[in-house]
Amino acid sequence: MAALDRMFITSVWFESMVYGINCVLFGACIYILVNRDRKSHRVLFVSCIFHISVSTVHNIISLLLSLQGFTTASITSIPHGSSIYFVTPTTFMLTNLALFVSNVLAQDLLLIWRLYVVWNHSWKLVIPSLILEVAHITCAIMAVFMIAQPNEHLFSYDVQAFGKASWSLGLFINTCVTFGIAYRLWLAEREVSDLTGRNAYKAAMFTVIESGALVASCTLIMFVLDMTGSPSGFMAFNVAIQIATTTPLLIITRLGLGLTSIDRYHRGYLYLPHGSHITICHSEDWKHAFILP
Repeated sequence: MAALDRMFITSVWFESMVYGINCVLFGACIYILVNRDRKSHRVLFVSCIFHISVSTVHNIISLLLSLQGFTTASITSIPHGSSIYFVTPTTFMLTNLALFVSNVLAQDLLLIWRLYVVWNHSWKLVIPSLILEVAHITCAIMAVFMIAQPNEHLFSYDVQAFGKASWSLGLFINTCVTFGIAYRLWLAEREVSDLTGRNAYKAAMFTVIESGALVASCTLIMFVLDMTGSPSGFMAFNVAIQIATTTPLLIITRLGLGLTSIDRYHRGYLYLPHGSHITICHSEDWKHAFILP
């Protein structure tokens, strides 16, 4: 129990570091979205603002939790008082968990939206993804709800069962949707390169894979720590919520700053006549989804 206070302050320290990176990425994203040649999709504006807002509120509450746990006399006066406080379902703690669930939901919905766009607005892959996402978020909400009950605690069997189910579904959804997007981009890349010899979508494909791998790795680490019974899996929530903000901002920043000159160079052949071999490049939404100018 004594190590919990050190775990918490360490996780808050890492959270603040990642939050600082997110602030820089957010500024870059807004600059890219505002200064593009064509109007950016409103989904991307809303997503960026929502993610950074949730991350900001969560970081502030984490600071307040730290101050409360380490400076309140009624908490520090009892043995391991700070450690007990950080796993007690206080209003601050439950609010932070709700923010985490909201941020993950927004991140997953943005990922599913990109899947919908790159598969030419097909619902065949989106509907199963949305069903799994509902199950994923339902398990997460149930875990938070049970933590708030007076007869439950953070490491009770029911809370852990819903939490592990949520992490498993989240990992599965993120991996499958990322693969679906990357596969579609790979198909587009192959068809474009066969006709033109140019690599139009390779950077987008690798950026999506890298960002998906970042989220999946974070989720997997938390899941493994929780399976081994380590409380550090719960403390990692503070960092995970910032990672959930980093990934969508990183995609916009990397593609917006890295593909501008490439895409402009290839613009002449990306728009092929309707009915030609590459119909997937005919949709303007591809550029909206991946910030190609």
